[in-house]
Amino acid sequence: MARQKKKSTQKKKPSDPFSKLTWEDLEEWAGAVIVARGRPYQRNGAVGDLGRPEDGTLVAWVMGTRRYATRVRFTERNGLESACTCPYWDICKHAVAVVLEYLERLKTDSAIGEIEAGDPRLLKLEAIEDEEFAEFEQVLEEEEENVKAHSKRSKSKSSKAASLRPYLQEQTQAELVALVVELADAHDEVRQSLADRRTLASGPPHKILQTVRRQIRALEEPGANVDRLEAVLKGLVEAGQADAALRLGPELLSTSSQALQFEHESESGDALVACFNVLFQALEKSSLSPPDQMEWGLDMALADEYCLCDAGLDHLWKKRYAKSDWSAVSDRLAQRLEALEPPTEEDAFLPTFKRSQISNWLIRALEEAGRQDEIIPLCEREAPITFSYERLVDLLMAGCRWEEARRWCHQGMEAVSATYPGIAAALRLQLQRVNQRSGNPLAGLALQAEEFFAAPRLSGFQDLCKAARKARLGKGVEAWARHYLETGRRPGVGRKRKSDPRVAWPLPAPEVEVSTHSQATEAPMTGILIQLAIAEKKPDEVLKWYDYAGRKKGGLEEYDFLVDTTAIAEAVKSAHPDRAIAIWQETAEGHIARVQTSGYEESVPYLRKIKNALTRAGRKQEWEDYLASLREQNSRRPRCLEVLGRLEGGRRRISDT
Repeated sequence: MARQKKKSTQKKKPSDPFSKLTWEDLEEWAGAVIVARGRPYQRNGAVGDLGRPEDGTLVAWVMGTRRYATRVRFTERNGLESACTCPYWDICKHAVAVVLEYLERLKTDSAIGEIEAGDPRLLKLEAIEDEEFAEFEQVLEEEEENVKAHSKRSKSKSSKAASLRPYLQEQTQAELVALVVELADAHDEVRQSLADRRTLASGPPHKILQTVRRQIRALEEPGANVDRLEAVLKGLVEAGQADAALRLGPELLSTSSQALQFEHESESGDALVACFNVLFQALEKSSLSPPDQMEWGLDMALADEYCLCDAGLDHLWKKRYAKSDWSAVSDRLAQRLEALEPPTEEDAFLPTFKRSQISNWLIRALEEAGRQDEIIPLCEREAPITFSYERLVDLLMAGCRWEEARRWCHQGMEAVSATYPGIAAALRLQLQRVNQRSGNPLAGLALQAEEFFAAPRLSGFQDLCKAARKARLGKGVEAWARHYLETGRRPGVGRKRKSDPRVAWPLPAPEVEVSTHSQATEAPMTGILIQLAIAEKKPDEVLKWYDYAGRKKGGLEEYDFLVDTTAIAEAVKSAHPDRAIAIWQETAEGHIARVQTSGYEESVPYLRKIKNALTRAGRKQEWEDYLASLREQNSRRPRCLEVLGRLEGGRRRISDT
């Protein structure tokens, strides 16, 4: 009778996926450049408090410009994933450093700490995932650095003083009062904050108004507490002084604009937006009539250079005013528009912008008032003044008024072609749509072809051919468009040549001529032809035009290539592996020749491509000889030799190197 094998009672230890990582794996995940930046972080001891929760995640603090919380983990679906509180956020050098530090600990059999659920690093990272990173970042940074008190505006559920709550609850009322008075005596900010609260709670309106004005003037000083300003503005409104708060609006806007001239971060701007939101919400509690409320908001927006009033104005537009109120607003805006002087040629931008802003508001008010029949006449009057032809044509197309739309396209192009080529190009695109939608698609297609000939590019070629196929004219249009890229000859220009396509050009003459783009290259347009051959997966064509560009007088020019040479190598590697290898070699050696650590690291992906291609082709010795030659050429560059050393042998685990 055969013996039965005894079952083991020990659980099999799960394998550690990090331990199996190779340098190739790491570079495929993060890229050679990021790996290169992460290695010195690990070598210089930037990774601290490395720990591993029960789920196998790696968590650590990494010292960079600041201290960042970094997490790296394996998932069955996506493999390596990371998160970091640095501005880069996703796959960054800090994450690479954490992985390398962990693998170094494995080699030296060093202990890995445990991570508890309430760890501050996890809180930071969870806050990012919950789209609440800004609030948690502020709270946790203040815990670490013991800086100013946490902003009252913060919506974070955490508080750095939360641990003091049990102690405070044990004190009597008299003891708490004594403590607060002591703090107020010692800290001016505490004393001023308490004084503001007292004034807001029971002070007379003129005192509250003085407090608000004092806070507005304080904006001129660096580091002003904008949160206090928001609080006292709310207090003024809640005290029944909404009208007084609104009268302060222009003063607040002027002072805020001066303060933001030298502000390079968004924190103050965001806090000021909250202050203006308070004012816009105060409109509902004011004595102003609905038209006056709207006019107050529009006046503020016209004077606003930093978009501080955008959110408040948007809220105002969404209010449900009566049609009669919107009609009154329309009349006031029309009067403003009529009173404006037309902009001069010397100083046209700002006056034109403000006039367009008012006319856009007027259009919106007319729509709300049910006076749609006044909109197109308004736009017809404004188009020659503010060059707002596109807006007018869009409205005419929406009303299927095709002939008028066509006429205004031509009128607009004639007016702006010399001074505003971008508007002219947009009008030509609108003219194409007018023709296509009004039953004249060939005219629209002819204009699209003219745009391609004037400014050739791959997307223009592809879009033109697609539209031509839809019109059943694809053969002729594509043949001539390709011929133009190769020879520079346009259809219908000059005498017919033997080399011209046999198929006739099927489109009528364009109704508008387009000036040839100044950056158009001489034929053959090798950059576009290489792009086209790559898109069409024609490796022989890719090499044909690549080689042609290399034979041109003066060699390769920068503008010849709209694609990276490595994209050319990828396109031809299957059909012409030796040519791909040669391109990768040239690229890798170019990076090494910079004689910089970053250049050595950036050469690695291309060297790996060479290694893989030669190994698959059974030419491993050729790869080893090439690598040896690189080592010899750079024998006096230790950092380069270290990088090249990672390419020896097969895919080795990092923990084994």
